[in-house]
Amino acid sequence: MGKHLTKADRIKLEALLKAGHGKKEIADMLHVHRSTIYREIKRGVYTALNSDLTQEERYSPDIADDKYRENLKSKGGVLKIGNDIKLANYIEDKIVNEGYSPAAVLGELKAQGKEGEFSVTICVTTLYSYIDKGIFLQLTNKDLPVKANKKRVYNPDLPREALLQYRDGSLLPVLCIRLPLHSR
Repeated sequence: MGKHLTKADRIKLEALLKAGHGKKEIADMLHVHRSTIYREIKRGVYTALNSDLTQEERYSPDIADDKYRENLKSKGGVLKIGNDIKLANYIEDKIVNEGYSPAAVLGELKAQGKEGEFSVTICVTTLYSYIDKGIFLQLTNKDLPVKANKKRVYNPDLPREALLQYRDGSLLPVLCIRLPLHSR
């Protein structure tokens, strides 16, 4: 069987529990193994206080779904950089103190043949992922260099539509013919 329960399945589970159905019966209705139902109930159980001040354990699909989603976030492999603190410190120093970009740090390591000094190698995408997740002690997205705002150069004698800008910054005038919008 082996399927994950959806939010709709969790809402059905709550309704079936309130209606007094057994766990095996609910599992058959939702097409999952009964152990899935037991785990799901354990995930979403909370203690409610009734109006007569008695406590009662109940199932909440919202609590269960929140815990399920939180558990999904913690999935994944072991952090490669966690095995090499020396590499983490080197990357952090280059970006925070010397203004390198993540790609430039890894490129410099490769170009200077320093990759052998560290026990692991990581790619640029993984490095950005680690920065986004807050793996580094001091390094955050705020420390990453940002492209400077370049002022566009234009000729005020020509309309804006009359210029094409190339990657090298040079401008090429283009012949513009303005047609009247309406002919009367």
